[in-house]
Amino acid sequence: MPTPGDQAGFPATSRCMACHVTIARDRAPIVKLAEFDKKQEPIPWKRVYRVPGYVLFSHKTHVGKGQASCQTCHGPVQERDTLRKEKPTSMSACVDCHKDKGAPVTCDYCHETQ
Repeated sequence: MPTPGDQAGFPATSRCMACHVTIARDRAPIVKLAEFDKKQEPIPWKRVYRVPGYVLFSHKTHVGKGQASCQTCHGPVQERDTLRKEKPTSMSACVDCHKDKGAPVTCDYCHETQ
């Protein structure tokens, strides 16, 4: 099981609805969100990003040490009803980003060693 924060998660619908009770409440996605919240049902999220199982990727590390915001990789999430893949998750894209940020680029930093 991953350490808390290593994998991305989603807030409870009640947290979202704390603001959306009044903000953009008539927008179709928010109406849908309110229905899930009212029924206390989980939202059937669709995964946007995937990395291979042999790649170690921690949201906690990227947000903490890397000081990345949600917008860094996911674009202006606060302005969107749905998310789409904004950045490639190829090895070259990750290495380029690590180089830009001064993060390690050794193989064992992101890949499990056998």
